[in-house]
Amino acid sequence: MKAIKFFAVAAVLATNSAVASELVYLSCDLPARDGISATHFDFTLDEKNGTVSYFVREANATNKEKAVFGPNAITWANQLSLGSTITRTISRTDLSFTQKTEIPGVVNRQEAGTCELVTPSERKF
Repeated sequence: MKAIKFFAVAAVLATNSAVASELVYLSCDLPARDGISATHFDFTLDEKNGTVSYFVREANATNKEKAVFGPNAITWANQLSLGSTITRTISRTDLSFTQKTEIPGVVNRQEAGTCELVTPSERKF
């Protein structure tokens, strides 16, 4: 009986760690609003290493940030100059995407968008 319980627990742990070690790819959009143009993000979520890598199409720019992978959301913040912060959150349950921009004394804006899971194309190498 103990052997069966051990193997059952080992199987669950192996499955959970296998899921956590896989990369997740998302395509996310923040719609245009209040004179700000729409923004498209391609995200690579790496839970095993605690990072989010992304490409912002409109800026033709990439970045990699440390992130917190919680049970319901992934959150990370990018500290800008003069105390400014951009905090981004992706929901694990409904794939909603929020971006909060804070520039002390100037801007306090929150934008909401959506994400879709992306299945990578078959690779040649």
